Amino acid sequence: MGKSKIPVEAPATSISSIFGTVSQKVDESIDALFKSSAGPVQRTLQPRTVSSSRRSATAKKETEAEAEAEAEAESEQPRKKRSKKARDEEDDLEGAYLTKLMKDDTAEESKEEVEENSDSDSESETETKTKKTRAAKIVDLKETELTKAEATVFVGNVSSTVITNKATYKLFKAKFAEFGAVKSIRFRSISFEDALPRKVAFVQQKFHSTRDTVNAYVVYEKKEFSIKAVALNGTVFQENHLRVDHVAHPASQDNKRSIFVGNLDFEEKEESLWRYFEEVSEVEYVRIVRDSKTNVGKGFAYVQFKDSLGVNKSLLLNEKPLKTSEKKRKLRISRCMNIRPSSQTPQRNSNGARLNEQQKTKLGRAKKILGKADKAQVGKLVHEGMRATKGDRVSGIKNGLGKVKKPRHKKPRIRDRSSKFKDERNQMQKELSEKK
Repeated sequence: MGKSKIPVEAPATSISSIFGTVSQKVDESIDALFKSSAGPVQRTLQPRTVSSSRRSATAKKETEAEAEAEAEAESEQPRKKRSKKARDEEDDLEGAYLTKLMKDDTAEESKEEVEENSDSDSESETETKTKKTRAAKIVDLKETELTKAEATVFVGNVSSTVITNKATYKLFKAKFAEFGAVKSIRFRSISFEDALPRKVAFVQQKFHSTRDTVNAYVVYEKKEFSIKAVALNGTVFQENHLRVDHVAHPASQDNKRSIFVGNLDFEEKEESLWRYFEEVSEVEYVRIVRDSKTNVGKGFAYVQFKDSLGVNKSLLLNEKPLKTSEKKRKLRISRCMNIRPSSQTPQRNSNGARLNEQQKTKLGRAKKILGKADKAQVGKLVHEGMRATKGDRVSGIKNGLGKVKKPRHKKPRIRDRSSKFKDERNQMQKELSEKK
């Protein structure tokens, strides 16, 4: 069934219903003018002839404009994508840096492989270059001196006749050669009478008359021989008790078996103390602390016994005179104390090169074992690759580094001018006097 449309009546709210009918008031003269008008003026268009070149140029411009518009529309989307990519790259800067380092490492490895596969001449050249660069960064740990110290024995309280007499030197060498082949013997702590250079005084044999003992270092061919030679500690040679100890592996100082002896004479000898305390108990060693330059005693010593009972017996000799000495001074005897470093003591921070654990152990051993000259150089960087040439200045030598003094003139300029002026003035005075 079809739906019938119901007519809808218009609302009665029109202008005429509200305000009523409005009567049209028209001016007849004006209305007549408009009725008689010809209407709007129409412009006649003249036909133009357009050349083919202009048509093609305009067509090209239109096509170019369309292409540019299309390109701009296409480029808007990739620009947004590029900005996003740039932001992503900036966010991952650290990752990019690490990948770059990895690339550099791989490039270096590939270069090294290429160099290894190259000719022998190029290999030798690269080896010398790398050796030179590495040598400048090597830390001097005195490894050769440490290996030498492994086969070295220290001998104290040796009679100075070993240096002056060849026969006693041969006996001394033969005594230590019983345990193995001796490589070399060097003597230290030699006292001289005159204040001459040590080499000159040694050649002239000007030894001190009262300080008749020296120290010696016996170097063996092998380490095993040196360890066996420590058994000579306490033996008598040329009426002196020898103090023998290993350089690299010294015997530990036991404070329970040691005493401190003070108020000694500066010229006191180890032998007098050894004979004095030997009556109390068996002595292991006697050490008088001396000045490193003058070799004069500092007035105190350390005595270690083989048994701790010797310490108690020796304490009874406190404030009693030393019978075996010429001056017989009263001794001040006390137990040895192990003084631990406090927290207030300043710790030395080494600002040298970074070392691994193995190098640190070697450095620590070198500082304990080696002498003063080697201790001063151990742990420092070795600078190589520089060779001396003629005319170079050297520090520490006279006329070495520093300001070069200019040679003085024999006669300075001012003096020449003044003398010349005086001569001319005298000559003029003579001429004037002659004219008068």
